[in-house]
Amino acid sequence: MKTTHAVWELDNLGVNAYEIAMDAADTPEMLAQEEQRVIAEGAEYIVVKTPVNCQQLLFGLPKLGYSFVEMVFHVMIRRNEYSMPATIARFDRGLTVVERKEESERQLVYDRIRAGVFHSDRVSIDPAFGVEKGGNRYANWLKGMLERGGFLYEVLSGEKPIGFFVICRKDETTVDPVLMGMYDEANDRGMGALLHKKTLDTCFTHECKKLTSTIVSNNAKVLHVYVNAGATITDTLYTYLKHV
Repeated sequence: MKTTHAVWELDNLGVNAYEIAMDAADTPEMLAQEEQRVIAEGAEYIVVKTPVNCQQLLFGLPKLGYSFVEMVFHVMIRRNEYSMPATIARFDRGLTVVERKEESERQLVYDRIRAGVFHSDRVSIDPAFGVEKGGNRYANWLKGMLERGGFLYEVLSGEKPIGFFVICRKDETTVDPVLMGMYDEANDRGMGALLHKKTLDTCFTHECKKLTSTIVSNNAKVLHVYVNAGATITDTLYTYLKHV
């Protein structure tokens, strides 16, 4: 079991948050003890991730008051195995990718995110938070990634920005398209798969042998695109949460 005091969530969500990663050898009783410790330190929001198919955790965490919110898939695509299906690639016409380096350009992306790009993540669907706080959290997360050397891109249809993505380097051989989003998914239907294609294509313009990424079950359409493009699922986790 590994516990992280997620101090950044105080600015993002306005709560004192802790994240706990459990392994197959951990028990609900061990979590209950750790929970008491972090609550004594002021925890208001606890997020727990567990391996899948651990009977004692799957049935034990709800008894402790934790709600299951999503599955997490860790995926990997090797450069020599990347191949976007023709059913998607043939529609890639007239879209351009532009890197956003100027702070004024980046601020426009932060503003779009805060206006409500994300609706299905565990924060936005949570009645205690909602889309507004979820947008603030993602905008702050993006800003932090760029300050640490991440690369921000927007995808344009003509002159119109339809979405964004950010790529971070994990090590000398690996990049990660950490975050992406459509600005107006309702009115740009069919563009989502193309946004992912542009994201993956751009990843492999960077010097790397592979990309890794994290996809959640609340956005299973992304997983479908990745797997069809050559991704391997390397790990799967369950996510639970509790408001104290």
